[in-house]
Amino acid sequence: MTDMGRRTWRGLVPLALMAGAAILTAQSFDPHEIRVSAIPYFPKPGYGLKTEARLVEVGVVVRDGDGHPVSGLSKSDFEVWDNGKRREITVFSVQSVAPAAPSAAAPAVSSSVAAGPAPAPTPAPAKPRFIAVVFDDVSMPLGDLYHAKVAAKRFLKSGMAATDRLAVLTVSSGLVLPFTADKAALSEAIDKVVLRQKKQVWDGCPSFTPYEAYVTANHLDLTVMTRKARDLMRSCLRFICPDIDPAKIDILPPCAAAVATVTGMADSFWMQVRLQSRNTILTLRDFVDFMAQVNGTRVILLASSGFLAGTLEADQDQVVDHALRAGVVINSLDAKGLYVEDMPAGGLYRQLLGTRPQDATNQPLAYLSDGTGGLFFHSNNDLDLGFRKLGMQPETSYLLGYVPDPPDGKYHQLKVSLTEKRHDSVQARKGYMAVAAPEKKPAPERRIDREVLGADQLNEVPVTVTAQPDKLENGRPVARLAFQWDAAKMRFQLQDGARSQKLHIVAALLDGRGNFVAGKEGVVEFALSESTFARALTGGLNMAMSLEAPAGTYRLRTVVVEDGEAHVSATTQAVELK
Repeated sequence: MTDMGRRTWRGLVPLALMAGAAILTAQSFDPHEIRVSAIPYFPKPGYGLKTEARLVEVGVVVRDGDGHPVSGLSKSDFEVWDNGKRREITVFSVQSVAPAAPSAAAPAVSSSVAAGPAPAPTPAPAKPRFIAVVFDDVSMPLGDLYHAKVAAKRFLKSGMAATDRLAVLTVSSGLVLPFTADKAALSEAIDKVVLRQKKQVWDGCPSFTPYEAYVTANHLDLTVMTRKARDLMRSCLRFICPDIDPAKIDILPPCAAAVATVTGMADSFWMQVRLQSRNTILTLRDFVDFMAQVNGTRVILLASSGFLAGTLEADQDQVVDHALRAGVVINSLDAKGLYVEDMPAGGLYRQLLGTRPQDATNQPLAYLSDGTGGLFFHSNNDLDLGFRKLGMQPETSYLLGYVPDPPDGKYHQLKVSLTEKRHDSVQARKGYMAVAAPEKKPAPERRIDREVLGADQLNEVPVTVTAQPDKLENGRPVARLAFQWDAAKMRFQLQDGARSQKLHIVAALLDGRGNFVAGKEGVVEFALSESTFARALTGGLNMAMSLEAPAGTYRLRTVVVEDGEAHVSATTQAVELK
């Protein structure tokens, strides 16, 4: 099964589906007949493991109790532990960067080396920093998104260093603006970020918040389940438990029928919430892979209001693993600050829940930051301060280096501590992958990724793709893509009485030099009944997709692959967006 086959229903970027001689909306189908999902697409990097076998370098920032970087430390102030074994620090350097200002010049860098030959009179310039500013426009309410955007624009003026290159991305759409030092272009790109939040509500009776559905479906909070079951018995289905006196509903335990009904409702809602959260996590993994292609310090600054990620620990581990391999640090900013959600329940119930719903949505942000050696800014409404702490290069940082044991191909945990007992905090990477010799070959590349960057015209899947330039309501250019499959020529499999097929799709815009600009990846799964198939034979199966990009002339590359990669269609056409 391909990687996209394992990402079942990551549908945050819905595709429009039609079928038959007349245009039919998705509501015209049984939801089991046609399912569609789409995510932002990035070319898959061919990066290997980034750690040199002969030297492990660890960047370190020491902060005091107020969060300010601590200067004046020397090699003897540090200890490094590799898988619990203390290592001798053989290379030590200090980097000092002048605080950024609106008219700041290039940062002043000083370096002192404690081992090896004496430092050169003129120190080497600092590595450029690539900061991907990611707005989680799916989880953030309008107010949170507004304040995060304002803080991000202020960071451009007061926190961005001369060697910094920033890109703007969103969870829903991917790349908004590639890496650049142009503050005006970055400010304009931030202005273009709009709310894509899919409000997660359960309109049934009883009502559920996402957190209530999560703890009920996973049997984590008996109090919530009991309250919802009693609400069901009292207001929604009063006769579901006929043997219980209505006057004693709040005294006696809920009946089995009420518990089963409430649990079923919670399961259904939690699956929707979980799907959206998984899409966000795996999109962040794709952003990490995208960052692996740049040469310099790599930082993702994630602005989010948080999301529920219970039961998705394996997916979070994937993000951390990719980040550690690629040398990407994830700094997270909780955009909701000290906001407390107004629960639709009585005061006592709210008191029992406390801040647990907000804490639960913060857990993935904290995990991704801690696991990659980053910072998590939370419980503070000063988002300007948050962007400065997470995005600004520390005025003082340290680089430690040591010679490791022969590489064993395993993950090694790192710990950096101070030799003296101090109250300062030490921030450093959590580990590295020790490359075995000989280095293992990377996993085979997916054919769909090869074809996206190729030029061959392939016609093994009966699909026609057309593209038209258009504009969104906000005036931004967009390419409207229309896919039409010839149902009569498609290779359907008969499964459980339905005509089944799975198609993987990638559409990408490339500039005149072949550089990737924007893309989407989608999956369409068909399980057509005979009546739907008969209609499709007349009018075909149609799908629409849109790609946003700045005005310009592009090469549109579209690839459609049947599940199993046996048959592929690939086309190239010119598109001009105005």
